[in-house]
This record gives sequence, structure tokens and C-alpha cells, in this order.
Amino acid sequence: MRTMSMCGLAALAIALAGPLAAGQDIKSGPEKKIGGAFQVKAITGEQKGKTLCYV
Repeated sequence: MRTMSMCGLAALAIALAGPLAAGQDIKSGPEKKIGGAFQVKAITGEQKGKTLCYV
């Protein structure tokens, strides 16, 4: 079990070392905004069954 976690830690270190060694910044999330509002249907809670608009 310990060997598996050490291998996972080593793989994570290697994955992060690539961009850092190349001088690139690590970025998270989308580069540009997604387009506008979107509709979702609530399936739980007080709003159950209603269509909601998220921006």
C-alpha cells in the first residue's frame, strides 16, 4: 500500500515539474468566459421542479 502511494506522489511531482521546468505558469480554469446565462431544472430542495436561470 505504501508503494502505491509513493508512486502516486512521484507521478504528481513529475506532472507538475514539466510546466515549471519549461518556465510556464500553471493555470486553472477556462481562459475565456463562457457565453451568458443558462437554464437548469432543480431536482431537489425548495425549488424542486422549477427551471432556474444561472448567470
